[in-house]
Amino acid sequence: MKTISLFLLLTFFCLTTLLFFNDPTFAQDSPQWHLPDGARARLGKGSISEIAYSPDGSRLAVGSSMGIWVYDANTGAEVALIGGHTSIVESVAFSPDGTTIATGSWDAVRLWDVATATLINTLTGHDGIVNSVAFSPDGTTIVSGSWDAVRLWDVATGTLINTLTGHTSTVLSVAFSPDGNTLASGSQDDTVVLWDVATGTLINTLTGHTSTVLSVAFSPDGNTLASGGGWSDNAVVLWDVATGTLINTLTGHTSTVLSVAFSPDGTTLASGSYDDTVRLWDVAT
Repeated sequence: MKTISLFLLLTFFCLTTLLFFNDPTFAQDSPQWHLPDGARARLGKGSISEIAYSPDGSRLAVGSSMGIWVYDANTGAEVALIGGHTSIVESVAFSPDGTTIATGSWDAVRLWDVATATLINTLTGHDGIVNSVAFSPDGTTIVSGSWDAVRLWDVATGTLINTLTGHTSTVLSVAFSPDGNTLASGSQDDTVVLWDVATGTLINTLTGHTSTVLSVAFSPDGNTLASGGGWSDNAVVLWDVATGTLINTLTGHTSTVLSVAFSPDGTTLASGSYDDTVRLWDVAT
């Protein structure tokens, strides 16, 4: 009887294990895609640098030290792991139509097809880590910021359109205005610079932060720019885009402000900080 019971127990265990490892749900949760030659397993999914939602909200792209994880935003299931960069993926952005992902790393800016998770193009020219990437509203142009410059690229051909120099230190954040005519860049030189996209000329240099500017964002109407600073001021600053004047300095965070974003109606601003808080601000007041 003991022999039969043991046989049945072992049979049940083997069948359960086989079904578990062949379960598509388990396969979706497994981080073992794209293992390097000779590697037996991957433990964890790597450190996260930046995340971005697709325009329709159905996908979430996560830039990490392992590559770009793409998730179904509704179920949380992994859709793909995109590998190809030779270093940590520092920045990630979806094209306005959601078909392309742009990523920045130590080696280059790369464009990926979302549907197939394959490489479309590699944009080389930066001499250093690419900290931030963004698509123009019409999806035809990409901007990337690094320690050496801000660069504009043609999405269709992958060719360099312009190199914008003016910052005296590393560029950490870039953003297009809603109409695509103006570009904002925040830098370790404590300034925000506004650029004319068509000509590549410097429109204005916004001074008011007393430390590194890590994030920039335009309001939906394009009239206001928000910037987040760190290390010493820990402030969010609101700027008038047309005149370049400082509208308001929002204080309350006790550590570096890493990210800023406007609500769709432009009345509320969210800021995230190293102090482990997200704060919501009334833009008008």
